[in-house]
Amino acid sequence: MSLDVIDMKIIQHLTDNGKMTYRELAEDAGVSEATIKNRIDRLIESGVIKKFTIMMDYHKLGRAIKSFIGLKVQPTKIQAIVEHISAHPDVHVLYRTSGDVDLLFEVIFEKMEDLNKFLESELALDGILGTVVTIVIGPYKRCPWTGL
Repeated sequence: MSLDVIDMKIIQHLTDNGKMTYRELAEDAGVSEATIKNRIDRLIESGVIKKFTIMMDYHKLGRAIKSFIGLKVQPTKIQAIVEHISAHPDVHVLYRTSGDVDLLFEVIFEKMEDLNKFLESELALDGILGTVVTIVIGPYKRCPWTGL
């Protein structure tokens, strides 16, 4: 699917503020509200827009400990480890990577003790050969889609 300037304006505005009305989007793009609705419907149907969601401030929820964890794993155990880690509610993203680690994921906890407990209990899995833990001190720039 090719996107034009109007599609890109819609995507940018909805990325910044998912609550924008069709009227507001139409005024900015210089088209009718019906055009905006049709465009958004098409972006959803084509899979360009996967879902509308919220961006939370984890600090206001009392979750101030963010960490990136890298794992070196045995190739034959990777699927079982991915299934175990991805099921944990404090794991927000999980990636397969190349380089020094095979998996990289992000966790957000309320306190350091929670992170320590996670490391000791959830990562005591057969097949994990090494762990690299990096605690985030603060963001310079956040992901525009997730706020993470």
